[in-house]
Amino acid sequence: MKINLYNEGDNPIRVIIDGDTVNDSTLEPGEERFIESRDAGVIELRELDGPQAATDPSD
Repeated sequence: MKINLYNEGDNPIRVIIDGDTVNDSTLEPGEERFIESRDAGVIELRELDGPQAATDPSD
């Protein structure tokens, strides 16, 4: 799977590809990036420094 991400928000976004939290990356506000995962992979997005960051029990 290939996607193009653009962060329109005010906070950075953590990008986790295929559950690999060791090699995750951060998408800063205003940044655009092409992301690729396995064919049946998962791309997870988490807002950093925002309301969701404070309430996410999985971190």
